[in-house]
Amino acid sequence: MPHIVIEHDKKTGESLDLSSLVKELHHTLAAQETVSLEAIKTRTIEVENVLIADGSHNQMIHIQVLLLKGRSEELKLEMANALYNCTLNALKDIQCSVTVNVGELGVYKKA
Repeated sequence: MPHIVIEHDKKTGESLDLSSLVKELHHTLAAQETVSLEAIKTRTIEVENVLIADGSHNQMIHIQVLLLKGRSEELKLEMANALYNCTLNALKDIQCSVTVNVGELGVYKKA
């Protein structure tokens, strides 16, 4: 039941085709070992009040992936690298901070 949450600032969201990025990240994660396309949920969240370092460049994208427990650290690193590279390719010439965190869900229920 992987979740991909794409946090971004307003300017980056306006400069980037978020719909395409959602699809690219969704399919990039689906191509990873132990992941089923049918189980992935991907969404974007625009964040306000971003401050990075000295504040001279406050554009950012943070990719948060939440997985059910049980995947190896090596596999999570492969996922992070694939999603990071996918994001960099989508950004092209847009200068912004890019981070990816792959973690595990705690207690999780779904209907």
